[in-house]
Amino acid sequence: MGGHSADDIWSSGTGDPRPLQVYEKRNEDIVSSRRTLILVGAIVVGALAALLILRYVSAVEDKANSDTQLTPVVVVTGPVQQGELANSVIEQKRVDIGQRRRIDLPANAITRLDDIKGQVATIDMSPGEVITTSKFSGSTANTSSKSNVIEKGLVAVTMSVDPTKGVAGLVQPGDFVNVMVPLMGTSLTGEVSATQIGSTTLFQKVKVLAIGQNLGTPVAADPANPDAAKPVASDQVTLLVAPEAAGTIAWAGASSGGVYLVLVRPDYQPRPIAPWVAPTDGQLPGAKGLTPYDGLPVGSEAAQAAGR
Repeated sequence: MGGHSADDIWSSGTGDPRPLQVYEKRNEDIVSSRRTLILVGAIVVGALAALLILRYVSAVEDKANSDTQLTPVVVVTGPVQQGELANSVIEQKRVDIGQRRRIDLPANAITRLDDIKGQVATIDMSPGEVITTSKFSGSTANTSSKSNVIEKGLVAVTMSVDPTKGVAGLVQPGDFVNVMVPLMGTSLTGEVSATQIGSTTLFQKVKVLAIGQNLGTPVAADPANPDAAKPVASDQVTLLVAPEAAGTIAWAGASSGGVYLVLVRPDYQPRPIAPWVAPTDGQLPGAKGLTPYDGLPVGSEAAQAAGR
């Protein structure tokens, strides 16, 4: 047997003469390799699980930080009543920019004051409330009452002005006008009469609220229905004035001479204007070589535009 005992020979019926110890050692190596692979696999799986858990925890922390982050938002800082103009409450600081946690904000929260300018309040609001898109509306017709469009502290008064005296219908809601009235006096013979001897300015830079029942085009008017707010021709002009001035306007409108409206620019600055009385000698300004611009303040933009 070549020096090997019978116990050292592995007999499998194939006649393989290799020692039994060689096969036992090979089996041990295979088992060890498998254990190593299992251990490495377990370590990799554990590492992946740890990485996934870390990412999940990080995402949760990021969301929590985002939810608690303070975000600028429009809030109520003073009582606001239904129908009040957004421009007025913004100017009075009853609505302003505040800070709120993102998680506490409704989905339709307003973040810019410009988004509600030109609109009106649809409900009463208390300090601390967050302004949402439903709390202000671009339409002035929140109710059947039109008094919501009157600025606080003012009143509306209407007068009848024919096209000749009303700047040929060019005056529209939101415009500013000077209101002129005729000066009535006595005739040259001294007899009392209804002769118009001149004119004077009743009030300057009066805001026009409406023409007829047309209140103008709201800032956020529906673009799909532009005809809803088209200007309507009317001789009824409604002015926005202080209560103390309403009586004067009503008196002038009812006078026999009526009133004249003079359309002025939004940046017009009121200044003293002397009454004009027709001269008895017939020497009108043009006869003296004057133009309509000679009364302008020297150096003013209007004077420069007129070449004066």
